[in-house]
Amino acid sequence: MFLLRAIPVLVLGVFLVFSSSVAATAQNVLGGRLDALSGTPENPLDVGIGIRIDQITGVDQKAENYGAVVVLRAEWTDPALAFDPEEQRRDFRVFNPSDLANHAASIGSVLPAFVIHNQQSNKWIHESAASLRYDGRVLYVEKSSLTLQAPHFNFRKYPFDTQEFHFEVVSVFPSEYVTYHPLNEFSGLGDQLGEEEWILNNARLETSRVLGLSGKESDQVALVFEGNRHLTYYVIRVFLPMLVLISVGWALFFLDEYRRRIEIAGGNLLVFVAFNWAISADLPKLGYLTFLDFVLQCMFLMTGALIVFNVALRRLKVSGKEGTARTLDNYAIKWIYPLGYAAIVAYAVSAFLLVP
Repeated sequence: MFLLRAIPVLVLGVFLVFSSSVAATAQNVLGGRLDALSGTPENPLDVGIGIRIDQITGVDQKAENYGAVVVLRAEWTDPALAFDPEEQRRDFRVFNPSDLANHAASIGSVLPAFVIHNQQSNKWIHESAASLRYDGRVLYVEKSSLTLQAPHFNFRKYPFDTQEFHFEVVSVFPSEYVTYHPLNEFSGLGDQLGEEEWILNNARLETSRVLGLSGKESDQVALVFEGNRHLTYYVIRVFLPMLVLISVGWALFFLDEYRRRIEIAGGNLLVFVAFNWAISADLPKLGYLTFLDFVLQCMFLMTGALIVFNVALRRLKVSGKEGTARTLDNYAIKWIYPLGYAAIVAYAVSAFLLVP
């Protein structure tokens, strides 16, 4: 009970923060009191949570996080905060969040505190305000920017992967004292997120209970959305050059001079090495292969095998077995090379892209 009345002065750990109309302020500057009951197991305080992302400032795949500009909204009703509208000559009172926290503390009430569960950086408050209706209904809104962890990233299907992004708001207090419900009408993604690499969609609010700061189950509301890559970029910058290199490798078989074949194949090998470095620079050091990794490594091995094969053909020609060399060469042109790449692509699709 002692913990319960302690909610309001922190406005959910991130809720009550200085209102900043001129410049952004850092994170939570309220050091509120937690010395009053805000709910009871028989009558927990019910708080509505809305989360709307207006901008995505960046997605860092290597660090597995993303930056966002977010509007948070919280609504709840606390009869202890009610006032006489005739005495005040108004139905609403507007506060800076810090002033509302002080007002709540002065009458023995509190504001529900929360934390952003997957927050990685300081949260900079751009604007924040709170309104109090005569019946004790409170509306709190803030616009802030911060960096959030994205631990659900999985690059196995890269670049055909669909990644899941989360923004998780968790109550500081146990669920028996404070409960959450989603405000779907005030949640979602903005129309101009400013993110060109990803196609972001399927935003929805999910409610759950997690282990909170108190060591007990606390309510959580999370905005979850998904991101797909613009495949045109990868088709033009990656797959089209790869197709050209494969075609060049196949065209080598039509050269009669085996030495020239070896030289050109060696150049292709260096190109594949550069490809591998360029792609790996965008991803963390993974403990598993991605779809693109598998295809590139197979292409690298095929090109290396192509050099060895042409060296062997030249040796046969020099040793007077030119007929055998031409037979093997013809067999490689018609069957081994094209069917080998077809098998590689088919296996990669079935093993990486078709697996749930």
